[in-house]
Amino acid sequence: MYSADQRPDPNALLTAARREARGCLRVFLGAAPGVGKTYTMLRTARERAEEGDDIVIGVVESHGREDTEALCEGLARLPLAPIEHHARTFYEFDLDAALERRPSILLVDELAHRNIPGSRHPRRYQDIEELLDAGIDVWTTVNIQHLESLNDDVARITGIRMRETVPDALLSRARDISLVDLTPEELLERLRRGKVYIPEQARAAMEGYFNESNLNALRELAIQTMAERVDADVKVAMSAGGKEGPWPVRPHLLVVLDGSEDDLTLIRSAHRMAERRLAVWRAVYVDKGSASTEHQLAIEHAFSLVARLGGEAFRLQGHSQLAEILNYARSINATTIVVGRQAHRCWRLWSRSLAQRLVSHADAFDVVVVAQTGAKRRLHKRLPPLSLSLPRILVSGMALVAALAVAHLLEPWLELANLSLVFLSAVLFSAVWAGTTMAMLSAVVGFLIFNFFFTEPRLTLAMVEQGQLLTVVFFFLVALVVGQLAGRGRQRLVALRASRDQTQLLLRYAEQLSTATDSAKVAKIGVDTLARCLAVPIAFMDSAESASDVRIEYVWPESERLDMQAKQAAVWSWQHEKASGHGTQTLSKQAWRLLPLTVQGQKVGMLALKLSASPTMLTQESESLIDTLTRQLSMALERTRLVSELNATRVSEENERLRSALLSSVSHDLRTPLSSIIGAASSLIELKPQLNDDDQRELLDGILSEGERLNRYIQNLLDMTRLGHGTLKIERDWVSFDDVINSAIKRLGQSLKHVVVRKQWPSSLPLLYVHPALVEQAIVNVLDNAQRFSPPGGELLIKAYTAQQEGHSVMVISITDQGPGIPAELREQVFDMFYSGGDGDRSAHGSGLGLAICRGMIGAHGGSIKADIGENGHGTSIIITLPLLGAETRGIDEE
Repeated sequence: MYSADQRPDPNALLTAARREARGCLRVFLGAAPGVGKTYTMLRTARERAEEGDDIVIGVVESHGREDTEALCEGLARLPLAPIEHHARTFYEFDLDAALERRPSILLVDELAHRNIPGSRHPRRYQDIEELLDAGIDVWTTVNIQHLESLNDDVARITGIRMRETVPDALLSRARDISLVDLTPEELLERLRRGKVYIPEQARAAMEGYFNESNLNALRELAIQTMAERVDADVKVAMSAGGKEGPWPVRPHLLVVLDGSEDDLTLIRSAHRMAERRLAVWRAVYVDKGSASTEHQLAIEHAFSLVARLGGEAFRLQGHSQLAEILNYARSINATTIVVGRQAHRCWRLWSRSLAQRLVSHADAFDVVVVAQTGAKRRLHKRLPPLSLSLPRILVSGMALVAALAVAHLLEPWLELANLSLVFLSAVLFSAVWAGTTMAMLSAVVGFLIFNFFFTEPRLTLAMVEQGQLLTVVFFFLVALVVGQLAGRGRQRLVALRASRDQTQLLLRYAEQLSTATDSAKVAKIGVDTLARCLAVPIAFMDSAESASDVRIEYVWPESERLDMQAKQAAVWSWQHEKASGHGTQTLSKQAWRLLPLTVQGQKVGMLALKLSASPTMLTQESESLIDTLTRQLSMALERTRLVSELNATRVSEENERLRSALLSSVSHDLRTPLSSIIGAASSLIELKPQLNDDDQRELLDGILSEGERLNRYIQNLLDMTRLGHGTLKIERDWVSFDDVINSAIKRLGQSLKHVVVRKQWPSSLPLLYVHPALVEQAIVNVLDNAQRFSPPGGELLIKAYTAQQEGHSVMVISITDQGPGIPAELREQVFDMFYSGGDGDRSAHGSGLGLAICRGMIGAHGGSIKADIGENGHGTSIIITLPLLGAETRGIDEE
């Protein structure tokens, strides 16, 4: 009798160990708000507290219910943390306080809650994950509509899509799940009494989300989720304990398919049986690697029916059908195995049907045999298929001919038993290169050739010597066994290579998608990969609102076109977000299959696959590959869409920041000089008789100084605009450094009165080949910036000298002040537009345009500008580097 290995499953032991190694999670699960999850959690917590457990309330959302608040009394409670957001104060769960307190059990209500921006984690379930990782046991509550995997189902049932969802993996991590259940009538009565919402909200809720049909459906989802969790826990417990299954805790049907036409009848019968028993059911087929194309097509047809009837289909690889079925049945904790009745095979009197073998070996399972009316009529189809082809026959034939020749040459030196090894090598060669079927045929033909040419009497099939008879018979048996084993090894090798190639394809595909920067590249990668896998024309469309609006972004091959019927099918699929065309239940006569690409209800594109042109049959593995590739393509397209939106948002934010900075700048740099000018002018007009000549001159100097300041600021704005649009022209000319500096100092005039300007450079400086006005403006901006930060009586040191940088001659100009200096981490930011130390329009030092314009002007000449610490570690030095032209170049330009 077959017996499975009863050792504990290492994976199950590891899962159980992980649950115990970290904090334990207990979830109180409800079908809808108001069923009493929080109340039940608090009541259970009070019972545990009375037993001496250290229980602390992290956060409880009572929604003003007095009975819930009453249960909180007597339990330790962490204060909530205040968080400022949009000038308002909110109170959230204090994660740091919980980690510091480290109670035995922490109560954290509302698992799906979204935290206020500014919290450590955006979602409360992430807070709970950190608590669990820290070894703290957590109790929490959640409604079934917040599970991520059920989001679409809940939206179809209630018409409302939940935005706050939690990953199913967190629920799987829970050690205990308690289902808190109320009948729809009881819940509606609680609503009427105002125990869930206030009366006005309750009436609106009863007319919308909280109607009886919705509540019944949500209750069913909650019960199903709970049943699946219990079933999973039973499997882990069985595997970890090494106990033999199944445990009859939940009806679970396993349907065994064999590729016959009666599989469809078997599937329908199993479906009806599962519905009557309210059982989960699956279909399984054991693939031995020798099935014909027609056989595989029948299996795919059966799998398609299983999917349509709501079951799951699986393909197992193995050579022992009985062993594979029993192992799989135990692994999924199946309770009943359903098989079809097989006809008696008179050509193998000793063979027993699968049903008979299951009855003999599957003591722990119920075995149901379903009648199959067409078994007798298809007796001839029960013979194992032969995979014969001319190339394989030629390979095997050449191997046998070669073995005959070698054996004939070695016959004088080898005994008969040793000569048989030559033919055994031919059988192995046929198994490796032509498969199991040809190996078996080679064994038979080799047996006949060996007998005919090398046993006495020669050139006959008769044998008179007993020793030769045993040699030939043993050769035949060994050849059959070894050939079959080698053929199976070849099949496994081919399967492993195919699996390796597919894995490499998926890895390369994922890598290419992850590095693609826009949707066009993503679409091209997806189409090329699918075309390479399926060898059929593929097209990608980004929209299909109408037949005339079908936009094909990329197609392979480029000459392929969609006909009008395919475009109409594309429109239907786009509107209904469902696949259509070849191989589907909608517009199945189409040559193309249309696959809409959606992510969380967001349409990101559509694929068209011309599967009618496929050179091979489309298997379940091919369908799974298509599904995997299209799913990854959808996610990549959604990523590029989000990146584009994020970039657009960043640009918008940057524009808004620049606009705000410009308004702040204008409010200061225009308003301040204008106010000074207006004040001085009005004083001259109103108080002129009372003012002496010195006072009037001082007011006039102020008006001139502020006017020049205003003019410089407007010039800066114009220059920055021209630099940004690339319209600033560099009209170079030869100019001396002395002239540029003296002109800049003269332009600043009164602004430099409170500082001492000291010049330091050799008299032999070469001429500069620059745009004189631009370089002068840059130096004016630097000097103006330096004098603003210099104390009264401070010194501005202007130095210049020539140097070599990267093999080129340059002039280095440094302007050093005695101001407070610039921190090292801010020395690069001072060259950004509108950077003024963060004071905005309150800054006394302007808007921060001056140095930004300097970098643009100097950079336009091929030079550079940077900020550094001043001499003796005080103040700031702005260092400008300008390239110098050689004397020969200067002469050419002067001519």
